[in-house]
Amino acid sequence: MPTGDSIKVIIVDDETHCTESLSMQLQALEKPVEILAKFNDPRKAVAFLQQGSCDIVFLDIEMPAMNGFDLLNQLTDFSFDVVFTTAYNQYAIKAFQYSALSYLLKPVDNVDLKDVIDRWQQKNQKMLLANQFHFLVDLLKNNSRLQTKVALPTADGLEFIEIHKIIRCQAESNYTHIYLQDNISYLICRTLKDVDSILRPNGFLRIHQSHLVNPQHLKRFVRSDGGYVVMSDGAQLSISKANRRHVLEVVNAIEKL
Repeated sequence: MPTGDSIKVIIVDDETHCTESLSMQLQALEKPVEILAKFNDPRKAVAFLQQGSCDIVFLDIEMPAMNGFDLLNQLTDFSFDVVFTTAYNQYAIKAFQYSALSYLLKPVDNVDLKDVIDRWQQKNQKMLLANQFHFLVDLLKNNSRLQTKVALPTADGLEFIEIHKIIRCQAESNYTHIYLQDNISYLICRTLKDVDSILRPNGFLRIHQSHLVNPQHLKRFVRSDGGYVVMSDGAQLSISKANRRHVLEVVNAIEKL
């Protein structure tokens, strides 16, 4: 049941069956979720958000007359967070991951929905940032090119970093350490599997259950002791047996003198 500390939610989708089914799924979670309103007309949702407040907006993207991005553009600031609900293809989903924005693929899976709520509860910054939203829109407009930046969620917002500066990523339970050039590092609330799915198209290499590396920052490859690599920051990382063959293929593909 909702309490004084309940998570106040609105749902925006032009299809009634979608707002109703998502409402039932949210109510079935063992979470203090309070559904304030459901809108099938995004214009009514804009009026509500201009006058009222909530914690999370579950927002459909593809809607007639006014899509989800148009709706957000009608607002001057965001005092809430957004979870996009979408049937977008996998390449477009990559834009959501790069911008560190939450999304749910339709039809919404109960496990994914619970995971989104769990992550929101753990977040320090519990509202959509304007630069984060505009970064997403820019990514979607330019989805034919390889992305050069990624957004890292930090305690006070987002840090936009150039991907080529990432040396390596190291797992720590459900968190990941991101190590960059110039002795800069971040700890983000994302699993290494999540980070891998984002950075792999940029050539990053999984060498171990706990390690993802940027081959551009490989300094040495040593075959002894089961095999390990030395990165440009001096880190010495073991190569797991399961990943050894793939690592060797990448190393052998690098032109040698």
